[in-house]
Amino acid sequence: MTVHLGVLCESKTFEMNSLSSMLRRACIAVLCFVFLICWSSPTLAESGKGNMGKGGVTGTWTKHEDSGVWTSAEVGLAADINGYYFELECFDEGIGYIDCLPGLEGKCTLGPDGRSVWWYSGLLGTPMTDWQRLDGGPWCVYSVNPYVIEEIEGRIATEFQERPIASSVFETQPNPHSLVGMENNMYLNAEEQTFDMTLLEQDIRIVATPTEFEWRYGDGTSYGPVSFSGTPLPPERLGEPTATSHAYSDPGDYQISVIVYYSGTYSINGGPMIPIDGRAEVESNSQTLRVWKSESQNVADDCLVNPAGFGC
Repeated sequence: MTVHLGVLCESKTFEMNSLSSMLRRACIAVLCFVFLICWSSPTLAESGKGNMGKGGVTGTWTKHEDSGVWTSAEVGLAADINGYYFELECFDEGIGYIDCLPGLEGKCTLGPDGRSVWWYSGLLGTPMTDWQRLDGGPWCVYSVNPYVIEEIEGRIATEFQERPIASSVFETQPNPHSLVGMENNMYLNAEEQTFDMTLLEQDIRIVATPTEFEWRYGDGTSYGPVSFSGTPLPPERLGEPTATSHAYSDPGDYQISVIVYYSGTYSINGGPMIPIDGRAEVESNSQTLRVWKSESQNVADDCLVNPAGFGC
């Protein structure tokens, strides 16, 4: 009986040792798998740090390999056996609304073509209708990394100020001579100017629009800034006062110029036009207006009799 019990105990001990060995091997296998998953890089082409103000999420922005959009959602690892897709947030239950259109939903505004979406995931090879929505959403997706958008926003004002905006040519009536006390009409035709450039590998368009004008008359006086750039007068109305005209009290040569203030907007990769903080000042080339003094006297001399008489 003792021998029998000893054999029984030895058998149970062997079974326990085998079970422990199997558990150890299973744990090691699981740990190795977890290590490989954590060590593997995402199946996303690029990544960057971004901070979402409107839209909600702060985190690492990654570009999804299949959809080509940037998102803050974790949508797959290199060894992942799952697939992923997204649907617009406002298409819940298959019902679409006009505010689903990019730019109208008001949530995802950090880049062009921003959309608020739900991500779905499921085992590859299974029907996508069975895939489940990921927890934590909705998320914003963009066609461009929002981090790049923030960098562009930080540099666009300087880029705008450095654009070679052409100065405007202005006209004076009369020109180039005038008289003391005479109203001299001044006007210019400033045009909108467009500049295309590449900034941080993105296609940027800057539009400079003239919005205000400041006239400097050369005698220490100025007019503006005002939103009116003046308008020409017909010849029969020269000398009439206008909003931009000026009369000189003394004869002399006066250097006239005008400063044009430009407001700017910009777009990224053909997206909507966005206002630029601040404005650019562009001064025109100066022009000289020669102002003469006129005198009038009664003339009684006959110039044939007195060639040295006044007016002869």
